[in-house]
Amino acid sequence: MRTIRHWERMRQSAMFELCQGMHQISLQFVRLQLSFEEYTIMKVLLLLSTVPKDGLKSQAAFEEMRANYIKELKKMVTKCPSNSGQSWQRFYQLTKLLDSMHDCEVFVLRVSGVRCDE
Repeated sequence: MRTIRHWERMRQSAMFELCQGMHQISLQFVRLQLSFEEYTIMKVLLLLSTVPKDGLKSQAAFEEMRANYIKELKKMVTKCPSNSGQSWQRFYQLTKLLDSMHDCEVFVLRVSGVRCDE
């Protein structure tokens, strides 16, 4: 009975939600069998997706850099020896995974009290 109470209390914590999200992301990494290049580009895009509340000195340059990395991810996906439909499906899956990673990152920042624009 005591274990059940601890489990219920743990499920109500923000940390439990974060751990579940991270676990789902790791399962998607395995399912999609990410290449190192795809992972690296996605990691940079994730870093570029959270802008400090105070902004940047050159927002236009920042947006251009982000757009270039998105193009690189598209190139990486389309260079795989598969048909065009599968390439776009993979790109969609990777961007969906990237959205999940971003949501998890924003959650961590909010819990830790860091102010940022999404």
